[in-house]
Amino acid sequence: MTSDVYVHVRREDGATDLVGRYRLVMPAAGRSYGEFAYVGSWLKNNHGRAFALDPEHLPLQPGPFRSTIRGRLPGVLADATPDRWGRRLVEHRRPHDSPPMMPSDWLLAPGDERVGCLAFSETPAPPSPRPSYAATADLDGIADGFERLERGEAVEGLAARLWTAGMSMGGARPKAVIDYEGALWIAKFQRRDDTYDQCGAEHATMRMAFRCGIDAAETRVLAVGPRKVVLVKRFDRDAAPYHPTCHYMSGLTALGLDETSDFGSYPDLAMFLLRHGARHVSDRHELFRRMVFNVLCGNRDDHLKNHAFLRCGDGWRLSPAFDVVPQPDMDPQQAIGVGRSGSYPTTGNCLTRVEDFDLSRDEARDIVATLAIRMRSWRTDFVADGVDDATVERLARAFSKDLD
Repeated sequence: MTSDVYVHVRREDGATDLVGRYRLVMPAAGRSYGEFAYVGSWLKNNHGRAFALDPEHLPLQPGPFRSTIRGRLPGVLADATPDRWGRRLVEHRRPHDSPPMMPSDWLLAPGDERVGCLAFSETPAPPSPRPSYAATADLDGIADGFERLERGEAVEGLAARLWTAGMSMGGARPKAVIDYEGALWIAKFQRRDDTYDQCGAEHATMRMAFRCGIDAAETRVLAVGPRKVVLVKRFDRDAAPYHPTCHYMSGLTALGLDETSDFGSYPDLAMFLLRHGARHVSDRHELFRRMVFNVLCGNRDDHLKNHAFLRCGDGWRLSPAFDVVPQPDMDPQQAIGVGRSGSYPTTGNCLTRVEDFDLSRDEARDIVATLAIRMRSWRTDFVADGVDDATVERLARAFSKDLD
């Protein structure tokens, strides 16, 4: 049994190119697997637009390329599917007696605001654009519906577009894509079981990262009735009509790993940039700053899907930082390795592999010292950014003692 999905790249000018075909192969005997192959027109590169969707695992060659992890999807395709929250929305709208979702179903799931520039269809014809973002005025209704869904209540009457606005997004928290101030933003909603102001904490941390010289995505915080919503500006979409500007690949995909893997590190990501980065020196320096910042602020949720690369134009670049927030209730270790002592969260460990980031030991020490000095005022900065005193005290357990 096979199931085919055609893969397309949407361009900044609104046109679409057919890139390849994904096929789920389910043999009569043995384990199922996925296959991806580029189409001949893309390989011939007649218009000079062709590129490898994944330079290491899907090189620009005939293939086919086999996938057995990430739900039997090539990682770069899996990156474009819904994650935990989006999958919950998809499942909520399906009849209870529906068969299990297949990889092709997740690729074809409703919602056209997935990360990056990939689009999917059941035929080689380019899929019609299906805008699924919501308006700022819809936030209150979306927040109310999401909260009722989290309580396990039946949610009727919400417009389909409001549901699909959050279906294609990754992560575990309730979220939706909205049109705000002439740009697309990801709205991340306060959860009913939050015990402190996570929306405010994310906004304040991202602003602190920016003040520390890190290329961080722009954020805002809005009050939506009694709730807060943090908005994160999309860095893979142009201004209206919001055509994709970049191809997107997660750090997990770049390293060819599964979500369950215990491997992966900042030095590994730096080596990917060395091999494929368009500006590998400056981006590796940037990656080192982010690693040290995450250690100092206690962001222990810095897993590989919270790092990404963009292909905009002719080469791969490190994406702006996103999902950076202190985690006071997580184990005191980073999600990925930072140095020769693995994920042990100290600046000393960060300094053990500085050569992978194209830094001398003195240059790396200067970066650590500069970040530590700038971040010592984090309490004052967070309060100035609207974080309440109780949340500040809760977050204090996550921040490095080196900042005291």
